[in-house]
Amino acid sequence: MLTLLIATALLPTTQGKTPVPIVAPIKFFYGDPVISISVDGKPPEDFGLTMITRHCIVTDAANAGETRQLSIQGKSLGAANLESPSGSAHPVLNAIGLSVLNGMAVGIDYAKNEITFWPGGHLTSDAAQAWILKAPKWGSESKIWSAPIERKANVAPVINAMIDGKKVQLLLRIGQQGTAFAKGQEPSLGVPVEYGPGGNHAIEANVGVGATNLPWILYFRGVSYDPGKEIDPSIVGTFTTENLLGRRVLLDLPANTLYAEQLSSDEQLSMFLSEWFQLPMDVQAGKVLIKEMPETHFYPQLAPIYNSEVLEIMGQTMDQILAAARGRSAENMNYLKLLFERVWRGYKVKFKRPNGDIQEANFSPPKA
Repeated sequence: MLTLLIATALLPTTQGKTPVPIVAPIKFFYGDPVISISVDGKPPEDFGLTMITRHCIVTDAANAGETRQLSIQGKSLGAANLESPSGSAHPVLNAIGLSVLNGMAVGIDYAKNEITFWPGGHLTSDAAQAWILKAPKWGSESKIWSAPIERKANVAPVINAMIDGKKVQLLLRIGQQGTAFAKGQEPSLGVPVEYGPGGNHAIEANVGVGATNLPWILYFRGVSYDPGKEIDPSIVGTFTTENLLGRRVLLDLPANTLYAEQLSSDEQLSMFLSEWFQLPMDVQAGKVLIKEMPETHFYPQLAPIYNSEVLEIMGQTMDQILAAARGRSAENMNYLKLLFERVWRGYKVKFKRPNGDIQEANFSPPKA
């Protein structure tokens, strides 16, 4: 479910003023977010936003150069040095890196599929928390937790995480499905999953970041990118904001602070299961409804069956699935592994309509 300005100073904004936000829709959320950015007033082009390099690159050499002016829908993001493609390493997508993003706060709204930038200075803690709490109420009142961005390794932000009871350092990425570990550094308790056609992933249930314990994360296996060799030997992998299981996450890069919405355990499971099954599910204690997050409309074709209670998925009762999702044991991970590998071949859902009628329907995940 679904699922950044060069600062002249890294000091608080003067007189307590909050920078004016710039909001942009995210066009493609798998991996680094993709948004439309205009260079020197030209028609907008797609740019990926990456947090693991300082460089800003463009596919068209005509856009390259120093102090190019970037804007979104007529609002200025500031200036950037855009590098032109060289040699055989021709990029397939324009990219904005940390040389620009470091000078601003960046907010990701997973419910609205939007990204918000605050150029030219960092936010106060009150302003950051107020932005997160603007998300509509969902069950219990949302809370907020924050954690320090420990440092910048070659300008990439680094956070601490607890995995299998061990503190590790990871590069922080924005977006979706970007968590990965270097060879030999994968969690010992992770369970491999063939997630999607040709996918090579794993699930892990013993992860903590800041003040939150995450019920599950999904990460890539066998990646070639090794931050321990390429950036800093103390860094064992990358971690994406999607895995924080909050509808809103804010990275105040000048202030080196991460803020995230702290949802209840049921709401975290709702986000986790909705993404994996590609079906909007709202977990309410022992009951699961076909229902989207508040004020979201990603599945309009399912509106006629909203508020139906899910009874079974692939012949497994929701009691069984919820017990496994809450259990965080190796046995439960293996149980979920089998379900999630079958999802991509299509699956049957039994549900009870609000009027009491029991129906079954076949679902197919979106094709890549």
